[in-house]
Amino acid sequence: MDIGSPAGPSSGPDNPSEADELSRVRQLLRPPPVQGLADWGIPAESTDPCDPAVEAKVAQFIMLKKDAKNPKHFNDSLMSNRSFRNPHLYAKLVEFVDVDERATNFPRNIWDPSDVKDEWYADRIAELQKTRSEQQSHNSGKRSHIDFAASKSQAPPSGPRSTGRPHGGKDRFQPYGSSGHGGLDAGQKKRERSRWG
Repeated sequence: MDIGSPAGPSSGPDNPSEADELSRVRQLLRPPPVQGLADWGIPAESTDPCDPAVEAKVAQFIMLKKDAKNPKHFNDSLMSNRSFRNPHLYAKLVEFVDVDERATNFPRNIWDPSDVKDEWYADRIAELQKTRSEQQSHNSGKRSHIDFAASKSQAPPSGPRSTGRPHGGKDRFQPYGSSGHGGLDAGQKKRERSRWG
């Protein structure tokens, strides 16, 4: 059964210049080959025979579409049916057509869509991530003692008074000098202390 052959006025180019242009466009649109892989790693078309029930179903839809008296397209019949006017249209279509959504044309030894490993599911991935993060936090908690090494040279004392100014000089925190109590310079008499301070 040849389903892939197009029929109609636009099935092929009428003159050689259109054929040349079409082949040139196809050549430009063809992706570059992958090194080491023939046909981009896509296996050859299966030579196994098609399921006769599927062939009969497709042939029936094609026959209904090409009926000369009453042509009926599958999409038109679906749109006229009221049971398909709901938010769960996709599930209804799959149920109506009886399609296996995970089916494949490849043999089971090349690709088996039912061969799903447990670690591919989201809940299993979340468990593994949680276990790994708990393990990392537990390992970082084991380092409770850190050895510090003494430096070879002593650092000069830090602070506002260790800026290297001469005794009695002005700085930001002592705007009137720091030589004596009350901010007097070295040549002036110090204020006597009273009983209140």
